[in-house]
Amino acid sequence: MRAGPARPTRRIIALVAAVAAILAVVGIPATATADPAPTSTLWLCRPGQPGDPCGGREDAPIDCFYVYPTVSLAPGVNAPRAIGPEERLIANQQAEPFGTRCRVWAPVYRQSSLRGLFAARSIADRTAALRVAYTDVLSAWRDYLAHHNAGRGVVLIGHSQGTLMLRTLLREEIEPSPVHDRLVSAILLGGNVLTRTGSLTGGDFTRTPLCTTRGETGCVIAFSTFGRTPPADTRYGVVPAEATSPSQPLPAGAGYSVACTNPAAVGTAATAPLRSRIAGRPVTGYSGRCTTGPGPHVLRVSGGNPVPAAALPELPNPTWGLHLLDVNIAQDDLVDLVGAQARTYIARR
Repeated sequence: MRAGPARPTRRIIALVAAVAAILAVVGIPATATADPAPTSTLWLCRPGQPGDPCGGREDAPIDCFYVYPTVSLAPGVNAPRAIGPEERLIANQQAEPFGTRCRVWAPVYRQSSLRGLFAARSIADRTAALRVAYTDVLSAWRDYLAHHNAGRGVVLIGHSQGTLMLRTLLREEIEPSPVHDRLVSAILLGGNVLTRTGSLTGGDFTRTPLCTTRGETGCVIAFSTFGRTPPADTRYGVVPAEATSPSQPLPAGAGYSVACTNPAAVGTAATAPLRSRIAGRPVTGYSGRCTTGPGPHVLRVSGGNPVPAAALPELPNPTWGLHLLDVNIAQDDLVDLVGAQARTYIARR
């Protein structure tokens, strides 16, 4: 980092402290919320909405449909249908930069809360909470298509729990329908997107391959970020023996590989400079490559000054890698990639 390193460094430290505080209380037993199923969509981000944390151009040529990661501090297993400071903050940090390329739509959903995530005693408990969350995301997507899309191309953007929601939506709702023709791309980060080993499809998706060139459309960008070699018990980069799903079963077990697409070197395993955006500020100095072959498939980040990649926060523990920074570590690369894909999409229409 050459310009203004001190403030991003302090904000990274503040981020670490905030998440550590959250994790200190999630051991308290969670209680179920009784919110009814939604009758209409509550939009966190919507073009032209006052105080929209995603901002963005109302005249952008395409749309983005963003589903945020696990951020809710609610005491229940599922978050309430309400806009809190944590939802506004994460949308501003992750989705707002894409507003230069697309109109951003982001629904509020009754996600599995942080307490629900860490207090779940079984896969069944986790699945039940995720089903509630997916009900809201699916309803919002259908509302968006029926009343707001107007035939426009759309980019799906998700991180962590948001990626799980969009993996399911793309697999079950979009791929089987003509709406798939409007898919500009899907950016699915921190969520172990799977393909058949040796193939660009055949795992999570049958019609939506991994992106292999910068201007390609109708394809997937997916990766999880690590600042050092992932530990043997890593949560990301390896195929799970059993997958948690909010709806129909997702792939798991032998015969699959975890997808990694480097947005700075699409379709290759080359090391390339990453254009990061941390705490809202551009940061240079990191490089990344997608690891291949045996072992975890992740976006392996190196470099960085004054904060080396190996010293970036691994929370809640090293098995998560740089999960908190999955979107930020190559954010400007992702934004420009969406711009290139939008140009291709519009030209072909």
